[in-house]
Amino acid sequence: IVMPSGHRCTSAIAVRNASLRKFSLPFDWNLYLYPGKIKKVLENNFENFLPDVIPQNEIIMNKYDIKLAHFNSNTQKGIEEYTRRLERVKKIFKDNKKVYFIYINEDYLYRESHREKEFNNKMFSEMIDLDCYLKINYPNINHTIIYFNFNKEKIPENSNILNIVLKSNIYAERPSYLEPFRKFCSQILCNLFETQLIKNINIDYLE
Repeated sequence: IVMPSGHRCTSAIAVRNASLRKFSLPFDWNLYLYPGKIKKVLENNFENFLPDVIPQNEIIMNKYDIKLAHFNSNTQKGIEEYTRRLERVKKIFKDNKKVYFIYINEDYLYRESHREKEFNNKMFSEMIDLDCYLKINYPNINHTIIYFNFNKEKIPENSNILNIVLKSNIYAERPSYLEPFRKFCSQILCNLFETQLIKNINIDYLE
């Protein structure tokens, strides 16, 4: 199972482009889904991931301070979609599956705050904590965290984190090279998993 896991929609898009996305999961289209928030969601067994009340035509935030982006404009259908996603992910965590978590720090390209050393250290520390939590509490899933970032991290021994180190000489506000960057990450996943890149596709956020 290849599971997009933050911190925005980029991970789900890259997984889809790399022919690895077989179904929707609750972490697909979220802002900002940092590792510490994922850990908190797992600690609570996804309780209240979907808010009890869904406001219409408003930003939908859950109790974990996660924005549920691209929520279906038909509120009832959106609730049904997220209910299915939550049922799927809970089953995955119960089964003896190999799970790859995909995390891409795209904002490094166009948000100065995401390039700061303090921010990156915090995110990687949260990633290590998440890795340890998964090892202890979900040993059955035999996980690997594939972490796309622009810093080369010092990976602890016996860690299940694979650090994909990206490089760029161009930084701008919401850059025009955003789609090429996403395709580049998709191609890396294709190389890792020996799949083919899907070309000219329209992302279906709501399936």
